[in-house]
Amino acid sequence: MTTQAHKSSRPKVFVIAGTSGTGKTSVATNLLDHYKKDLPNLKYLEGDDLHPEANVKKMSSGHPLQDEDRWDWLKIVAHKSSDVARLSHGISIITCSSLKKKYRDLIRATEPNVDFYFIFLYANQEEIFARLNNRKGHFMKANMMQSQFDDLELPIPHQEKNCAVVNFEGKPLDVITNEVLVYIEKALHNEDFNM
Repeated sequence: MTTQAHKSSRPKVFVIAGTSGTGKTSVATNLLDHYKKDLPNLKYLEGDDLHPEANVKKMSSGHPLQDEDRWDWLKIVAHKSSDVARLSHGISIITCSSLKKKYRDLIRATEPNVDFYFIFLYANQEEIFARLNNRKGHFMKANMMQSQFDDLELPIPHQEKNCAVVNFEGKPLDVITNEVLVYIEKALHNEDFNM
């Protein structure tokens, strides 16, 4: 990958998306490590860290968020990730569930001069529940996961711009990261991104 591949284009934000328990943070940190030589100032944001305190309290007490809880947070996600992209090689990486199409549409509309690429990590519910049950110290509890699966609207191939789905069932982290990298490299070289 050369930094020249994307220098003259619009800022690009790569959203590592999916329900809780899909490994978004692990993949994002692997991506940062992969690009550290060519893009030493590349930044990654954890979307969960941008939630307003009221959202965190609501989730911590075992209540799933509703659409009205998410609107302001999604705008913050769009603004912060775009600002970072403008200051960091023209690209940034953020983790954000982006479960519904209207959430992705809002992110795009909030920063219309930035190209957002949504890469969904996906697996069957049983695998994700097992991962969540082994996770410690996160406000998303396994008993709240059903609401995320109920809300999940995976992008439909070639019907939603700049979206891809990576099924990680039974795959090690390095294989998943490499599959995500294929999509990122396509976007950085202005090739067709969609699945």
